[in-house]
Amino acid sequence: MPPTPFIPLTPDLVKQAALSGADAFAGDVTTLYLIPDPKKRPNLRYAFEYYLRLSLLENEEAYVTSPKCEGLAIWRRSDAPSSFTNSLRAGWPWLPLRCGWAYLSRDANTERHYEKLRRDIAPRPHMYLALLSVAPDFQRQGFASRLVRPMLARLDAERLPAYLETQNLRNVAMYERFGFRLEREDILPGTNLRMYLLVHHPPALP
Repeated sequence: MPPTPFIPLTPDLVKQAALSGADAFAGDVTTLYLIPDPKKRPNLRYAFEYYLRLSLLENEEAYVTSPKCEGLAIWRRSDAPSSFTNSLRAGWPWLPLRCGWAYLSRDANTERHYEKLRRDIAPRPHMYLALLSVAPDFQRQGFASRLVRPMLARLDAERLPAYLETQNLRNVAMYERFGFRLEREDILPGTNLRMYLLVHHPPALP
C-alpha cells in the first residue's frame, strides 16, 4: 500500500515536529536574520514549538508526514481569526528569553510587511502555506510532495487558491512543479532578505 500522505499534528508530536523544523531551518538566511545572536540560534526549536502550539490552538491545518515528523506543513485560511490569548497560551512570553528580544521585533516587522503584500497579491479567500519543512536527512525523498499535492487537489476541488512565500530561490522551481506561479520578488526593507511570493490558482472551469 502507498504511504499515507500526512497525518494531523497532535500535541504529543509538537516537540518532535519542532526539532525537525528547526533542523530544516538551522542555516536558513531567514533564521540568521531573525536570531542574530549565534548563541540563541540553537533555541530555534522553541520558536517552532510556539508556532506549532499556536497553530493547534487556532485550529489551523497542521500536518506531519508520520509520527517521526520527517516533514511538516501548516496551512492557514486567509479569513481565519487570531487571538492574542492563544498566543499567550502557546508560550509567546517565553520567546524573548529563548530567542532574544531582536527575534520578537524582527519577526513582527517581517510578518507585517508580508501580510500587506499578501493582501495585495493573493486572491481572497485563499489558503496560506505558512510553513513547509523537511528535515535534512529526508529531503529529496518526496516528503514535501506528500504534504503539498493532496492539499492542492483538495483546494482545487473547493475552488480555493493557495499562497506562499519562500526565501530560497531553489524552492521556487519545486513549487512551480506543484502548480504555483511566481507573482513577485521582494526584499524586506532595510535588509538583504529576499522573498519569492507565489500563488496557486485552481484550474479554470470547463
